[in-house]
Amino acid sequence: MNNRRKIEPPGVTIQESIHFLKMTPTEFARRLDVNESFLNRLIAGEEPITSSLSERLEALTGSPSNFWKMLESKYRRSL
Repeated sequence: MNNRRKIEPPGVTIQESIHFLKMTPTEFARRLDVNESFLNRLIAGEEPITSSLSERLEALTGSPSNFWKMLESKYRRSL
């Protein structure tokens, strides 16, 4: 039996950020310089957070780039 807690994709935190910033997903995607389809895949954990993307997330959300990279790393290791 595996007692490991399931790690959520960083997209859960991205969704929370969209809500906290009172943006629409469309506006968030535009400001992140990605299309909505990519944003949806990112939220679902289907797209990784790259260094470049983590820097853009930092600029948009105020959460440090290393925070986003840490979430991504933990998620990928849990798969």
